[in-house]
Amino acid sequence: MWSSWAWTWSWSGAAAVAVAAAAAWVAVYAAAARAAEALWWRPRRVERHFAAQGVRGPGYRSIELVRLMVDAASRPMEPPTSHDILPRVLPFYHHWRKLYGPMHLIWFGRTPRLVVSEPELIREVLLTRADHFDRYEAHPMICQFEGYGLSNLHGERWARRRRVLTPAFHTENLRMIAPFVAGTVTRMLDELAERARAGAGEAEVDVAEWFQRVPQEAITFAAFGRRNYDDGAAVFRLQDELAGYATEAHSKVYIPGYRFLPTRKNRRVWQLDREIRSHLAKFVTGLQSCRSSHGDDADDGGGMREFMSFMAPAMTAGEIIEESKNFFFAGKETLSNLLTWTTVALAMHPEWQDRARRRREVVANMALMEAKVALAVVLRRFEFRLSPAYVHAPRVLMILSPQFGAPVIFRPLTSAAA
Repeated sequence: MWSSWAWTWSWSGAAAVAVAAAAAWVAVYAAAARAAEALWWRPRRVERHFAAQGVRGPGYRSIELVRLMVDAASRPMEPPTSHDILPRVLPFYHHWRKLYGPMHLIWFGRTPRLVVSEPELIREVLLTRADHFDRYEAHPMICQFEGYGLSNLHGERWARRRRVLTPAFHTENLRMIAPFVAGTVTRMLDELAERARAGAGEAEVDVAEWFQRVPQEAITFAAFGRRNYDDGAAVFRLQDELAGYATEAHSKVYIPGYRFLPTRKNRRVWQLDREIRSHLAKFVTGLQSCRSSHGDDADDGGGMREFMSFMAPAMTAGEIIEESKNFFFAGKETLSNLLTWTTVALAMHPEWQDRARRRREVVANMALMEAKVALAVVLRRFEFRLSPAYVHAPRVLMILSPQFGAPVIFRPLTSAAA
């Protein structure tokens, strides 16, 4: 009887092992089939689909894109004052356009992108085929950093959010922020003038870093006021650190699910996001109560609160926080980069500065946006030129920026010239 029981057990055990092995084999086969579909067969079908319409490209899994980017970043612009930056900032497009024409197919990992550079076709896509056109899905780390605001939404959610936010960007509302920008730039120029007087009559600054202070202080004072200035300053400080992690993640191969693993970097990213949301929650709580505040002396915030209060009636607190993350980051990066490159261009061509000063009243009247206000104030008080240390090397990370900084030498204008 014992041998019969043992024989039965061994048979049932062997059957269980066989079933488990078969199930494991099926699971491995299914996973391999899905991987082959995603990594091989689908890209091949996409390439054949476009090739049948005469659209070709460098091919799937081409490593040439990385090589072209690394090669372009290894040397500065030639000639050193050239404004033809495309071969450096998008070398793969510049190279492949010559090989495959103005419309071609390229691959970022396993994501295909159709490059279109014919103006009429672009116009047709955006105006008459908008329902079929969608923006690419950003890296999840970028979305977490920028916030799931208007720039990272799609479909009906994007359309609804756009309807809510459009009134905020009318000229009369943007004008509310101008006094804060002018006040910040004036304080910065006072400090620069002191440095120039203490030196040889001029001062050198890296405007790529220096101009970041303009949107940071202006937005912080306008949104949080003097009483809560530390909360606003903390948002920018935390976003700066989070931007480093986002840029690093964006430059690497995306592995789905990796950002949820409790690694040291991921835990720090989670902590930064929680702290940013905490500071912004204080801003959102009092958003509607301060719509009547105006001016640079408002302790509780002024123009920015009124500017952003358009969101409060139609959006939840969580949605406003995400939109605020997007707005604070975009406001800082776009304004500081615009001021940086405009200053570099004016420093390359001093005669442009003279022409702008002769029309300073016109510039001041046009200064409804932050950059125009800042440049009007700078041009009234300083002339400037590129430092000998400047290396003309624009590059694109998340935005166009100078690879080696942008040192510029400022000299105060005499009272007669001003």
